[in-house]
Amino acid sequence: MQTVISVQQVAVGIFVFVAVLAIVSSSPLSNLNEPRGLQNRSSESCSAEQLVVMPCRCCKMGCWYAVAKSATHELGHVPGQAGEDEALATLKLIRACMITECSEVCTVSAPRNPPPFFLAAAARAQAEAAAEQQEA
Repeated sequence: MQTVISVQQVAVGIFVFVAVLAIVSSSPLSNLNEPRGLQNRSSESCSAEQLVVMPCRCCKMGCWYAVAKSATHELGHVPGQAGEDEALATLKLIRACMITECSEVCTVSAPRNPPPFFLAAAARAQAEAAAEQQEA
């Protein structure tokens, strides 16, 4: 049984090969050691000094600018001018970008302080426990 390859199949194969080659060769070797979120994102939103001091913020700002720029280009106007749905969709895209692109850069820092309400409730619980111990 002979398999016949059409000209169209060969053309598609060549196109895919060239596309993959273009993508691989377009990424500069100097950026290979940087976390994925910092590549081509922070340069337009932060200076080199800011990038060293606050890489997480720079990555998030890069996502914000990149998504807003592409949304403005696609819509032909600033997202949100034609309704709230556009703005919300753009914000969801920005959040998704921040999660996927900046997760390597943004690590969990020191735990945040709880709101005062929880502090007051914890203090009340400790006072009640101390009072019960004194009564016993």
